[in-house]
Amino acid sequence: MKPLEAGSLTLRLLTEADWPLFLQLHRHEQVLQYVADPLSDEQIRQRFDERLQPWQAGDVHWLSLVVVETHSGTATGVCGFHCLELDADSALTAEVGYLFLPQFFGKGYATLALKTCLDYGTTLGVKQWQAVVTEGNKGSGRVLEKCGFSLIERQHNGYQIGGKFFADLIYKKLA
Repeated sequence: MKPLEAGSLTLRLLTEADWPLFLQLHRHEQVLQYVADPLSDEQIRQRFDERLQPWQAGDVHWLSLVVVETHSGTATGVCGFHCLELDADSALTAEVGYLFLPQFFGKGYATLALKTCLDYGTTLGVKQWQAVVTEGNKGSGRVLEKCGFSLIERQHNGYQIGGKFFADLIYKKLA
């Protein structure tokens, strides 16, 4: 897959050389605050290795793209999606996700990267998009809404982080 151009950003496939970025994203307390409990380095490495697998439309493992500032070449985070299922009408549904380093929060990078991922996935036949956000993660909710997602469901006590239960907020968007 050739890199995707997104204005001031470029999205390219995750490679072995991106391990330090991936590790940093999965160790940073501020990044993980509404994502998950900290994982061991071995667990993080397993997730990384899974995301290095070759990907094609319809795969259930993640298409992981590194989001890079085009002008500086600085990697800012990751964005991607994985396919969930075909519905009764053979319409493909995919779940999106993204993680960015805190110094890039509030710059519009997540919105720009997500819009680019959505456009790419739509060209591959994705008809419906889904995202799950932990309650309290207002920034991610705003990103999704800017990209045309709507909050459709709130699952009380859907997820536990640090021994505390949070609601899962389910967002959907039609392509």
